[in-house]
Amino acid sequence: MPIDAGHVLANLMSSAGIHHIHGVAGGALGPLLRAIGERPELRYIGTRHEAAGALMATAVYQATGVPAVCLAEQGPGTHNLMAGLGSARANNLALVAITVSGHSADTSPGRGALMQLDAVEALRPLTKWNTQVRDARRLPEAFGTALRHALTGTPGPVHLDIPRDVLAASVDFGADESAVQRAAFVSPRPTVADPVAVADAAALLARSRRPLVIAGGGAVTADAQVRALIGKLGASATTTQSGIGVVATDDPALVGHGGVIGGPAVIRAMREADLVLAIGCRFSSWLWQDGAPVVRGEPEQRLIQVDIEPSVIGHARPVSVGLVGDATAVLAQLGDALAQRADIHEESAASAARADWLASLREEYEAHLTELDKLAADTGPVMHPAALAKALGVLIPEESLVVYDGGHTSFWSNSLTPTHRSRTRFHEAGMAQLGFGLPYANTLAALHPDRTVVHITGDGSIGFTLQELDTARRYGLRALHVVHNNEAWGVIRASQQHAGFELGTELAGTDYAAVARGFGCHGERVETWDELAPAWDRALASPLPALLDVRVRFEPHPMFPAFGAATRRPAR
Repeated sequence: MPIDAGHVLANLMSSAGIHHIHGVAGGALGPLLRAIGERPELRYIGTRHEAAGALMATAVYQATGVPAVCLAEQGPGTHNLMAGLGSARANNLALVAITVSGHSADTSPGRGALMQLDAVEALRPLTKWNTQVRDARRLPEAFGTALRHALTGTPGPVHLDIPRDVLAASVDFGADESAVQRAAFVSPRPTVADPVAVADAAALLARSRRPLVIAGGGAVTADAQVRALIGKLGASATTTQSGIGVVATDDPALVGHGGVIGGPAVIRAMREADLVLAIGCRFSSWLWQDGAPVVRGEPEQRLIQVDIEPSVIGHARPVSVGLVGDATAVLAQLGDALAQRADIHEESAASAARADWLASLREEYEAHLTELDKLAADTGPVMHPAALAKALGVLIPEESLVVYDGGHTSFWSNSLTPTHRSRTRFHEAGMAQLGFGLPYANTLAALHPDRTVVHITGDGSIGFTLQELDTARRYGLRALHVVHNNEAWGVIRASQQHAGFELGTELAGTDYAAVARGFGCHGERVETWDELAPAWDRALASPLPALLDVRVRFEPHPMFPAFGAATRRPAR
């Protein structure tokens, strides 16, 4: 029975368990949009910019582990995807991007048609794999191959470009021929590590006196296993920006999280550890000082690295043992191997040394938190950002989903917002794409309409995607957006002033609450600390998406010098 390519793609999405599609409506996308609209299990959210659609699709995978689709029209619609795809690629998050290009007769080589763009070449650097599908009969093969690349090894975005005549074509397919089960292309069985390597790693862990566990983004599905292993070892622990929540804020093993901005105890722990167990962590510059990872690896320090992608093992620092596999499966193996070792159960000099080291790190970490609390006690006429961050940490319900956007803004909430589990706190640590937060919050509100979703951002950052408040209102995506409004590109202004000039950093005069109301959302401006809690209550009670425009002053975070030193090269 003939079926058009748009319906083939809709069938492929549905059969693969991909139910969330985001993008901007375009004429050449018509056959696919029509097919999506006919399938109630497929949820399409039309954004106001294609980059926001790609960011929303990225957020679906980060929140659920299931990829989503973003769509774009040919030409400018396609290159508008770049910001979102770059974010997905830099953060190792899977999605499927589908673009429509010009008629096959007008491309390869191009003839100067309107909106002409070689989409495959344009998006190749920002995707893990991409191709153009020139025959509609090959759509199931191409879609399945795309899923395999997106979900095998390190996850990432993939891209299918379809000429408009191919998307409008009809093919003689049965229903089963236009179906793709993810398991047919991606093994559902977790990958386990080599048993000999696991035994070697267990021996090193059992003998360690100052073990540090670093949980990265690859550990977010293994909370329980990570916490159990930390407890069994009596180890100190930290998480990267992408791994926040794997180790809870109130875990007595935590010495700070989010990389070097987590406090001086994080930096000291990486320097002093005699063994580091890195789980799903690629040692990005969030973990650097003076242009290199603080963790040294062999021969000065034992390093055990767990990762699903073999090429990551030893890439940043030389390892003692590399464990290639799924974090949940590998940590279960390690736990079993440790349970069989008598030396891990004995009271020993090693276990006493671990306890003493952890106690000293915890003392330093708690001193850092005390310093932040003192700053948060400043409730002067223009609010200190620490005061706002501390207040939000108290106001945000425990089961909330929180997105941190903005450069310096996110530092303040990093340690002042309690975190109890993974996939509840969302950063953009890989590309640091400002403005990702509003589309992310919209996605989380769509996925979890029964939970409180809070987006904490800066006045500079929100300007990149402010138009997506319209998307929130149209689709009833009830997130609460809190703007740290210091009326400037704060960090840039401070650095310029330090250099003796200032240009282009002022952002004064915009009433973001009024803008929100103009989009049909709830919006309030908060000028003083005592206005915050009542405004918060009204915003949460509103049936609309809500925005609080909170006036704060710029103050440098105590760990800002350490963050600046991450990529600074030492003098020669």
